Amino acid sequence: MLYRITYWTELSGKPQLATGLLSIPKNHRAQTSVMWLNGTNPTRSEAPSAGGLVGLLVGALFAGSGHLLLAPDYIGLGTSDTYHPYMHAVSTVDAATDFIRAVASHCDSEGMEWCPRLMLVGYSQGAHAVAVLQRQLEASPIQEAEVLASASIAPPLDLANVTLPWALEGHAASHSTYLAYIAHSYSRAYNQALESLLTDEAATLVRELFDGLHVGDEIMKQLPPTPLPMFRDDWVQGYRAGESSWFRRALEENEAFDWAPRAPLRLYYGDADVDVHPNDALLGAEKIRKRGGNVEVVPVGHFDHASVVYHAVPLVQEWFGRVGKA
Repeated sequence: MLYRITYWTELSGKPQLATGLLSIPKNHRAQTSVMWLNGTNPTRSEAPSAGGLVGLLVGALFAGSGHLLLAPDYIGLGTSDTYHPYMHAVSTVDAATDFIRAVASHCDSEGMEWCPRLMLVGYSQGAHAVAVLQRQLEASPIQEAEVLASASIAPPLDLANVTLPWALEGHAASHSTYLAYIAHSYSRAYNQALESLLTDEAATLVRELFDGLHVGDEIMKQLPPTPLPMFRDDWVQGYRAGESSWFRRALEENEAFDWAPRAPLRLYYGDADVDVHPNDALLGAEKIRKRGGNVEVVPVGHFDHASVVYHAVPLVQEWFGRVGKA
């Protein structure tokens, strides 16, 4: 059974309506809950609760295995009518945490049993969301959830020192979209002029494209094939020289590796992934281990970014099945 849950969260300290998908097992009984955190999507109508393929697939996989499945759409997607704060840790955590509370309340009002034993799984953008959400839930626990385990698939963890420098070189066709999206997001979240980062022409185009209505293929076709032409030359030179800027500080603030997870965190990656380089998982895990964190790196095989998720999810599903029974 599928539900679209509408709930209140906040963005920049102001109330904001958001939506998410809830999928219930057939017998309405679950020993564990699973939260799916979605990958990069610029289009409101393609969010999990909008009835698209991703929501249906993760609902079938995890609710079909007996878990309660939660999939927040994120602020600015689904029926939310503001901008999407892409890769912004605080608003991601707020939206996901408030969604957990909303689902628990919905279950109570409908006479269904809410299960606070929670496992997190996400892909790409959602893999970053998994890490920052687990960190917050362990640092500031809520009564509605206890994290048992987390799985990050193709995780961008060190945005300033690994993710952005790799993407800036344009190794993947998607890199212009990723960097335009994050530039637009952070300019809004930190109240900074997009023109301080992008050329005037690129800034105008990016504002038009990331309105929640354009689909990914449309956006990719209208942006340059590699990211560098979008950026101001002086900013690129300064970034490469290690100079501080509002954008560098924002990337550093939104890292996802400077912590020590207590519940096990697994980082899954594909050897052939050029969208999110495997070093993001490998180096991120090293940094987490140095902080005493419970982390494991799982190489999935010679798969690219688009295919690694299909090979990783069955591994995650099997692992969650074992964790849930422990």
